[in-house]
Amino acid sequence: MELIARGAEPPEAVQIADARHAFRTMASGGVTLLPLSVSYAIFAHTAMAVERIYALKKRPQTKPNGVIGNWDIFQEVLQVEPRDRDLVRCLTIDHNLPLSVIAPYRADHPWLRTVQFGAINRSTKVGTMDLLMNAGPLHNELARLSLDAAVPLMGSSANISGSGSKFRFEDVQESLREGCDLTMDYGTSRYINDWQMGSTIIELPSWRVLRWGGLFEQQAQIIERQFGVALPARPTSGSWTLV
Repeated sequence: MELIARGAEPPEAVQIADARHAFRTMASGGVTLLPLSVSYAIFAHTAMAVERIYALKKRPQTKPNGVIGNWDIFQEVLQVEPRDRDLVRCLTIDHNLPLSVIAPYRADHPWLRTVQFGAINRSTKVGTMDLLMNAGPLHNELARLSLDAAVPLMGSSANISGSGSKFRFEDVQESLREGCDLTMDYGTSRYINDWQMGSTIIELPSWRVLRWGGLFEQQAQIIERQFGVALPARPTSGSWTLV
């Protein structure tokens, strides 16, 4: 296992260099522990590496992965209405907030030409894909590299399933850390929260909330102000995710 230890979130230039190193690791079949702004996450590209993620996380086989994305991937690959584009632009570009969206995707898009069946099968469900957007400079550079090289990157939060998102490198279970080919320590995630939730997940075109993420209340206020849509409040108890 290779460890890159920064101790705290480094300048953007350093994150871009780290992203390029991580991208090479994943493109060649490795599994990488990434310090995203929303939480630590574990990602890969090949089918075999994606299966390793499931084993390390003890993730239920029925739960699909998310995919690293950006505005360009969102526009080109997901099939959405103009109203949906306005929502995603408002949150991720105008307000610079992270967001995951689930929507139908174009299976014939050139971005997916290198993806192995096992990997895409684990990262889609009934014709939809979960795209994570704007989760920090390292994430954004990985998304750019992914699109340019047609190498989709798939994964989920770096935790044993059911144990909540991890916001510090040392809180990621040791067995998971040791099972990765490359790990990165950026100290505490920018959007640490008491709910132990990563990004908010919104389904398109329904605008149904599938996960009340750490920044949900701020995002909900923006959506109501800009679009006149009141999203359901975070549940007061029980699960804050429907996926």
